[in-house]
Amino acid sequence: MTGGAGRMRDLHSLDELQEWLRSNGIPCESWGIGAVKSVRNLWDEITSGEATLSDDPPLRHVSVVSVRIRQDGKQLTEVGQLMAGGAVRKRNSPPTEKMKPGETVVAAVLRCLAEELGVRETDVTIDAQSLSVAVEKVVSPSYPGLPSEYRLHSVDAQVSGLPRTSFTTEEASGSGDAVISTHYWEWR
Repeated sequence: MTGGAGRMRDLHSLDELQEWLRSNGIPCESWGIGAVKSVRNLWDEITSGEATLSDDPPLRHVSVVSVRIRQDGKQLTEVGQLMAGGAVRKRNSPPTEKMKPGETVVAAVLRCLAEELGVRETDVTIDAQSLSVAVEKVVSPSYPGLPSEYRLHSVDAQVSGLPRTSFTTEEASGSGDAVISTHYWEWR
């Protein structure tokens, strides 16, 4: 991994993950309450390959694609998410999705827009020249107390057929992210 991260941690069970969190002093007692994801959600990210963990220091690694969509001089912004449990999580970001292992940026963009906005591939034009990659280390808002390193792939795209006013979309069924049921969008 980049950035001098310690060795990757290979965990084999949810119990091993919980022990790893405890032994690294990461407080996860409040996880799974309200808009905060659970230890099981983190385990699902790890087993799907969407996230990895490393030791020394303890760190969650995630590759993410972020899609900038502009219309009438404004950018599409997700302002909130209705979680499956009924809690609302405030957001302030363009459409964003964790990348899967071996997935290209283009494939991740198309999957993101299909899952979050319900758009077809034929309605999307990606500006490959706009691609930028940045690495950011922050404490995850989804997993409070867990330091995370995001490899953020940002790209511009044109999407035809989107509403010109604020709107909501339902998370695509079978998308694997069953923790979110509804996305709230505004042009800002």
